[in-house]
Amino acid sequence: MNTRRSFLRNTSLAAGLLLFKSPVRAFASSSTATIHLEGDSTQFRVHYTNDMHGAIFKDNGLPGDLLVDAGDFTDGSNDPASHFRLIEAMNKAGYHAATIGNRELANGPAALAALIPAMNFALVNCNYRFADAQLGSLVKQEVIVRKGLLKIGITGVGPALPGISGVTVTDPVAAANAAAKRLREQGCQVVICLSHLGFDPTPGKVSNYLLANDSNGINFIAGGHHHGYNSSLRILRNKEKSEVMLGHTSGNAQLKGTLAFDFNEQHQLMNIKAGKRQA
Repeated sequence: MNTRRSFLRNTSLAAGLLLFKSPVRAFASSSTATIHLEGDSTQFRVHYTNDMHGAIFKDNGLPGDLLVDAGDFTDGSNDPASHFRLIEAMNKAGYHAATIGNRELANGPAALAALIPAMNFALVNCNYRFADAQLGSLVKQEVIVRKGLLKIGITGVGPALPGISGVTVTDPVAAANAAAKRLREQGCQVVICLSHLGFDPTPGKVSNYLLANDSNGINFIAGGHHHGYNSSLRILRNKEKSEVMLGHTSGNAQLKGTLAFDFNEQHQLMNIKAGKRQA
């Protein structure tokens, strides 16, 4: 039994439930999962990784903190045993949510579907539509994290998938904005997007930069599809000229990024600050 968190992972809103000391709130929409974290409503901290390519951190996440990945956590090889070992390691490390990168689908939707039941974390994406209805029900469009009286929304987007059948890729920016709107309407004070779109700043190029600049209602983008070693955290402006933070790590499980979100007594977001990056 995992007492750290619980989430819903299928259309019945029952199978895959991990028990937690407070009850999980049921949602009418099977496209949404719920995660509960320990702690109060004064601060929320998220640790993020991307492009681990089969490598994994050995340390466990801290109680009350969120641990997420922005895609390509698998290496894309045709070796199911190695993928299951990776999922087990991610479970032990305490991951709560991850998005789908191109490597997770390198062997087709059926291979990904076979991995999901072993995951003790939510797999989230809002711009892929799967021909396999069962796989579509296992991948959540959004996740709501509850910590005390705080509600933090998470969604995810992935890149184009040339040569992969059984997946329809929709506009990631439009999909992320629609998911952020749904999460805000459900009372989320913060919205995080796990985005595996890459870091090409070329104007008009579909990337994490374009998502940040054209986003609406998203506070932080944990980015992936970047294989360099220039880890960074950037502050950009969205469509409404509000700040949106864009971060990524160097990949290959060499670093974790950390952000802390501070709230006032009315549970309003007051400050976002970068934490020390962990090796």
